[in-house]
Amino acid sequence: MRSRYLKATLTAGCLSLLLAAGVEAQGVTLEEQSQWGPALAYLNNNIFLGWTGRDGKINIMRSAEGVDWRAKITMEEKSERPPTLASLNDRLFLAWTGRDGKINIMRSEDGIDFRGKVTLEEQSKVEPSLVSLEGRLYLVWTGRDNKINIMRSSDGIDWGGKVILEEQSEESPALASHEGRLFISWTGRDGKINIMRSSSGIDWGGKVILEEQSNVGPGLTAFNGRLFLAWTGRDDKINIMRSSEGIDWGGKVTLEDQSQDSPILTQLGERLYLGFTGRGGNQKLNIRRSSDGIDWR
Repeated sequence: MRSRYLKATLTAGCLSLLLAAGVEAQGVTLEEQSQWGPALAYLNNNIFLGWTGRDGKINIMRSAEGVDWRAKITMEEKSERPPTLASLNDRLFLAWTGRDGKINIMRSEDGIDFRGKVTLEEQSKVEPSLVSLEGRLYLVWTGRDNKINIMRSSDGIDWGGKVILEEQSEESPALASHEGRLFISWTGRDGKINIMRSSSGIDWGGKVILEEQSNVGPGLTAFNGRLFLAWTGRDDKINIMRSSEGIDWGGKVTLEDQSQDSPILTQLGERLYLGFTGRGGNQKLNIRRSSDGIDWR
């Protein structure tokens, strides 16, 4: 794949891009840094990017097309892990694991003013994941005992229906909705990536164990009638696979981009977006996009 080189610089609260023809592209790289992978979600024709800064504070920016990023807000909320984002009923929901290990949720109508903080008694050593399906939010996290938990809410305030799976992970699970079902993916304690599905969020089945392995949790989303799974391989390269029903997975794409953290996927309109933090000393946030999940720029 050939495209143009994108160099990102942050000026006056807005990310501006300089383009030079004839050079290989590796997407958009922000000057913002984090020790963890970012969060992505869409609301009202904007993509929202969330991350935990080097100072532990949670930050959010937005973009209409995944290239120009602006309107950065820095919250007083802090975490030792990255946040997660999801949208429901024209609101953006933010969830994170506090420094006390408790899971928190806030909401916003514009992605700028967040309010209504809810602190659950549920605890985790890693970040949770959020997704919406048929008028409800679903929250998934790995408990202190490494078991995977799911709860649901119609408004992001009152949470219930807790389900505890026997499946275990030491990393954060990923959650996605596709054709009226929920799909959960996690890295097992053996390093292999797993997927299960549910029509209700209560009864889970159809477990698939891939031979693909990772040291961190995967990313998962639906796009153009398919599920897309992203993970950081044991060689630190980012990989993407796809499936029409969450059972048979194929079309593996391995990018040259590298990370030591979990990648994240989301979709907006006719494009699929991938977010990740660079490897080692280069902990800048990166965004790549694709119209088919195969060719990324």
